[in-house]
Amino acid sequence: MITEVMINRLDELIGDYNTPFFNYLLYSYDLTLNECEGIINELKDDISSNRVVSSNMVSTLDDYFKSKVADLEKQKKMDYLSGLISEDNDFYIKYLKKYDLSSEDIGLIYQRVESKIMEDNISDFEIKRYLEYYFSNSLKQITYINDLNGIVGNNYDTLLIQSQKRKYPILRDRDIVDIVFNIHGEIIEAKEFKNGIKNEFKRQCMIRSEDKKAKCKKNLNRFVEGCGDSFSKLTRFKGLDKRDGEIIVSQILDDISQGMIQPEMIDGVFITRRFNDYNERQ
Repeated sequence: MITEVMINRLDELIGDYNTPFFNYLLYSYDLTLNECEGIINELKDDISSNRVVSSNMVSTLDDYFKSKVADLEKQKKMDYLSGLISEDNDFYIKYLKKYDLSSEDIGLIYQRVESKIMEDNISDFEIKRYLEYYFSNSLKQITYINDLNGIVGNNYDTLLIQSQKRKYPILRDRDIVDIVFNIHGEIIEAKEFKNGIKNEFKRQCMIRSEDKKAKCKKNLNRFVEGCGDSFSKLTRFKGLDKRDGEIIVSQILDDISQGMIQPEMIDGVFITRRFNDYNERQ
């Protein structure tokens, strides 16, 4: 019953494709009559199958057209993209053919530009610009990937990785893998590494180390200052004074600065254990 009411209201608004509201849709979205009819039929199907339920058909119809028109526009742009990378296309012959890429590489580039269309609805000019950018960087990418593979080695066991783990003890195997995956993703996105992949790997190791230390300090601060007076109570419970508590916190901070503590280690049990260790040493 509800679907019938909605479809009747839709028919009232559209009429025989000659009502003022239909003309508004036709000209506002710059569509052909056939395109408008197709969208309206899709909306009727969605109403009939309960995929669309509305108490305001005017608003629903306008929003539905807006969404469908965006989809049509993106599809046209993807067709335009496909044409540009065709071997007999003037743009391809003039600007892209010289890079002599394999069909697999071109397919990857197509996917990247396609995602830009779907996510950002980029213009035709931007489609050409991205194609030129990705094609021109493709040769660099091969070098970057080879350099990254050299860092990884057979099993993340190269001297460079070992040296970075010694330099930043807070880094674990999972961190190294994440850094490598992150760099690989940036290579795929055609990022340029002016200082080379080796230096980028070192830079990201340093950043990851500092980020983890900052998280350690945040977790520690949450227990020291963010839990009411529980830290003070623990200090008194252990027979210690405020100065002792400050010394314990300072010792933990020293360990954090040396990369000896992981963020997830800092919890109530950890804090209590450090108090116990301090008491035993005293």
